[in-house]
Amino acid sequence: MIEKGSTAHSAGSGDPTLDRRYAWAEAAFKEGDAQACVEILDQTLAQAYHFTAAWHLYGLAQEALGHREEAATAWRQCLDLDPNDHFGARLDLARIGAMPAEDATSENFSGTLFDAYAERFDSHLTQALHYNAPTLLMAALTTACDNAGRALRFDTVLDLGCGTGLMGEAIRNEAGFLAGCDVSPRMIERARAKTTDAGGPLYDKLAVAGLTAFLSSRPDASVDLVLAADVFVYLGDLRPAFAQTSRVLKRGGLFAFTVQSHDGEGVVVGADRRFAHGESWLRQRLAETGLRIVALEPASTRQDRDIAVPGLLVVAERG
Repeated sequence: MIEKGSTAHSAGSGDPTLDRRYAWAEAAFKEGDAQACVEILDQTLAQAYHFTAAWHLYGLAQEALGHREEAATAWRQCLDLDPNDHFGARLDLARIGAMPAEDATSENFSGTLFDAYAERFDSHLTQALHYNAPTLLMAALTTACDNAGRALRFDTVLDLGCGTGLMGEAIRNEAGFLAGCDVSPRMIERARAKTTDAGGPLYDKLAVAGLTAFLSSRPDASVDLVLAADVFVYLGDLRPAFAQTSRVLKRGGLFAFTVQSHDGEGVVVGADRRFAHGESWLRQRLAETGLRIVALEPASTRQDRDIAVPGLLVVAERG
């Protein structure tokens, strides 16, 4: 679950005058004047060293000026002040190569981000970003089941990072018991409010929890299908999630998910602060946990500035 943490991660300094300076610095940065932003924040941080939001913005401005070491120092200061990383400083450090991407996951940052995003999540994804992960995953599951000569029916389904329930809506008719988890309480509230055509709840169980922790709470060999629609873009090292998924799946159970991808090796954090996973890295990690790939194909689940974001769609089976 999300830790609320202390006021150290808040956007305020506790001093209205310094807060106004921060607002001026933020405006300067948004207008493209990173040098002015740095100069204002130099004065601000001299009087409020504990001002975590200012340190994060200071890092962004220093990066814009080409000062990567100064940016990294500022983001490390963010982590010292707020180890729970509500500003995503780990992502920024990984983005500039100052931290391994596999170590940069921050569930608190994701929870804070999506709490603010919950009210407009569905419309923004489907209309502005042309999000289609549920449709693609359902098509892939249909093909996988057809090829295996099995029915497209799953007694127990886990929807990891379920958000407001878009994947749940897509799989509901093929699921017996449907459970979902998300790190954002407001996303879970939206999912809980959704109902089926018959008037019942869309999900049979919902939890505010990180996906690995949620999987860890499930019994061995108790699940027929695990879904992760566009949630792994917020996780660097997927090995714990893969291992727990393998443990909870029944023999022959399926694991269907999407990732953002890149042409290189391993895991990286892109300019969009999302994780991208290399194909060979995914293949190796799935094999290590006893998950056999049924399908792995290029698939873009959303657009960014009208350009399709490269990704991969995977269906794997528990042997």
